Amino acid sequence: MGDIGVYGVILGVLGLFFLLYVYFLTRWKQKVQAQIRAEYGKVPEWKLDERDYTSMKKFYHYRKNNEQMIDDITWADLTMDELFKRIKNTQSSIGDEYSYYFFRKQKNPDLSHFEEAVQNISTDSQARERLQFAFYQIGRRTNNQLIDLLIEPSNFPQVSMLPVILVTILSIGSLIGLTIDSAYGILAVCLSFCLGIVLFSIVLRKIYQAFEALGMFTRMIRAAKLMVSLELPGFKKETEQLRENLKVFKNITALADYLVQVSRSSNSLMLIVTAYFSLYAYAYNAMVKLFKKYRTEALELYETIGYIELCISIASYRESLSDYCHPTFRNKKKVEFEEIVHPLLKEPVANTHSIGNKLLITGSNASGKSTFARTLAVNAILGQLFNTCLAKSYTFKPCHVYSSMNLKDDIVTGDSFYMAEIKSLKRLLKIAESKEYAMIFMDEMFKGTNMVERIAAASTILNEFSGLDCFICLATHDVELSRILSERYENYHFREVITNEYISFDYTLREGVTTGSNAIKLLAYCQYDPKIVSQAEDYAEKYRMTGEWTKL
Repeated sequence: MGDIGVYGVILGVLGLFFLLYVYFLTRWKQKVQAQIRAEYGKVPEWKLDERDYTSMKKFYHYRKNNEQMIDDITWADLTMDELFKRIKNTQSSIGDEYSYYFFRKQKNPDLSHFEEAVQNISTDSQARERLQFAFYQIGRRTNNQLIDLLIEPSNFPQVSMLPVILVTILSIGSLIGLTIDSAYGILAVCLSFCLGIVLFSIVLRKIYQAFEALGMFTRMIRAAKLMVSLELPGFKKETEQLRENLKVFKNITALADYLVQVSRSSNSLMLIVTAYFSLYAYAYNAMVKLFKKYRTEALELYETIGYIELCISIASYRESLSDYCHPTFRNKKKVEFEEIVHPLLKEPVANTHSIGNKLLITGSNASGKSTFARTLAVNAILGQLFNTCLAKSYTFKPCHVYSSMNLKDDIVTGDSFYMAEIKSLKRLLKIAESKEYAMIFMDEMFKGTNMVERIAAASTILNEFSGLDCFICLATHDVELSRILSERYENYHFREVITNEYISFDYTLREGVTTGSNAIKLLAYCQYDPKIVSQAEDYAEKYRMTGEWTKL
């Protein structure tokens, strides 16, 4: 076989490898795009674990001190973690982190613009899928370090430049020496190269942890460039913001791309030249200086990409719903809702009513009173953040949402359950006394103490709440509160039907105070000895008649 034949075989093999590369790259791209298309408008499958969830909260912890956020007690009471998982449909760590931060806000600062953006992205499926693929390429990482480096560029690993400069001088000097004396020059070049490789390995090991974040940053820049090129009408403000930010990142991305390529090279000319002259260290230091200089622009870019991903998530969430509405905001005490439901219930019962801003909800165990309170609270949050409520209509006064519904003993502080209740209710009282209008939801009051002191303390505090400009909703078993505060609070209730064979709830809100109690009836339903059930009923009836407990 002649030289031409050998070259032909080599070119053929290289061409085959290139074609295979293109084929598998295309197949991968098609698979990802199909997955993105299939997941849009569906209930998202939570594929992450607790380490991932902890990691994505970084941005929230950085930003939370600057804004009014949903506090930890309210977040836990309303099971907002589960709601976040139900709604989030993002592709990257940036989208994850920004979405979690935004979910913790009390209000959306520009709800009308947000609505315009969501409407735009929901109708332009081609642009949406291109953006989602670009966001997917950014990547999702547990313990994403990019946000750490953007928040505080000093977290970049530091490289001492003195040995780098000395090796560079030696390298240049050895090349000059090669022209003077070839024998000694070759020795000097070899020595310089060995020193360069050793130094390169040492420095690379030190700064390697930043390379993954740099790669994510360059892919974020590419996604931003795509967004700018699309010129979506619903994202004019974001597009202009990205365009301005991109002007300062040309040099940073070039340096970051160079460093990432060098770290992945093997026996390449780029690796040899870079290691010999220690160019990587100069590039790295220059890049870190630029990051420090343009820290604000980098964070703005990060937030803008995250905001766009959040808009896509909400568009997807709406597509997955059978029905939803935009809230109506009115500066009135009345709260009105038509067929409102809780977003996490698979088979919810809708409720329709017009209520005031002070109400007590009574009812027996599992009748639905606490779930209803959470339904109003969660939909108020979704309405003010995302202009999306799970109802045919929901009208309320713009507010901040707070709760005290699911408290526990605090082992760390040593607070008992009752002490935790006292502190939580005091927090709510201070909130109600502030200038900011609040919707406050409570489930029982002072469960950690005896009935007499519970009723006395609860009625006194509720009376204090009644004179303040706020919305109060208490779900309670204590019908005594309804009688004591009948002139200050509206009364509503839920009811059920219980026999020895079955228990039935309709989960429908009704006016007035509950007339039933199912605690003892549930003993019969759970097949306790009929004698125990009968004695308990008689004992309770005697107390209701006399107001005193008799000895057994």
